[in-house]
Amino acid sequence: MKNLLSLLSAPINNYLNQPGDLVAPAAAHSLIFTNLKPPVLLVTTSTRAAQELANEIIAFEGFDSVVNFPAWETLPHERLSPKSDTVTMRFKALNKIKNQECKFIICSIRALLQPIIDNDLAKSQIKVFKGATMAMADLITKLSELGFTRSDLVERRGDFAVRGGILDLFPADQEHPIRIDFFGDEIDEISYFTVSDQRSLEKIPTKIIIYPCRELLIDERMKEKAKDFILHCVRSKIIRKNTYQNNHLSLSRITN
Repeated sequence: MKNLLSLLSAPINNYLNQPGDLVAPAAAHSLIFTNLKPPVLLVTTSTRAAQELANEIIAFEGFDSVVNFPAWETLPHERLSPKSDTVTMRFKALNKIKNQECKFIICSIRALLQPIIDNDLAKSQIKVFKGATMAMADLITKLSELGFTRSDLVERRGDFAVRGGILDLFPADQEHPIRIDFFGDEIDEISYFTVSDQRSLEKIPTKIIIYPCRELLIDERMKEKAKDFILHCVRSKIIRKNTYQNNHLSLSRITN
């Protein structure tokens, strides 16, 4: 298919070089965009249109060449957090864009206009693989920082549970949760397991990258910035002292 499309590259380039606004039917959009010199940012009217366009370009260029940057499915006034799988998709997309691992970046106008928190992308992921040296306590702390919720049993995306030397967690971008078996401070085995009966499935020989489940990562830097901001508001008499004490107590609970 790609070889056949190369025959149309010359007339398409002539069309794109014309002055003024260009209009093309929706069915030809992916064909035109694949002839542009990468990297290319494509902005659509809606999330559905972005997904449809991404699927069409993937058919021509392959899955690894396209990044679909999703918008939150919640509105600011709703006071609801976006789904964990949406947050994970956004982090994965930002990492691919930063590392220049894609040719086409597709997003809706809503996703383009939405502010992005300035997180350290290199520190906003965990890489686990068989034979890696990693203390379970450090992994638990890091999972909590990335927005995972500790529970007695892993049943939904964003959960993790600890049983002896075994840590179960459900990354938002995985079809099945994963089970990490520790031998001391070394990862001895990684495998998938089912949510219904908690039985292990096939082993995972490759590296797994765990991305955050929320965009606001409460690390030490964020805690200090929050404390400094509240203290500034108290000194400026923006908030009352007793309100500061209550907020300081909440921050102490988060810290602990």
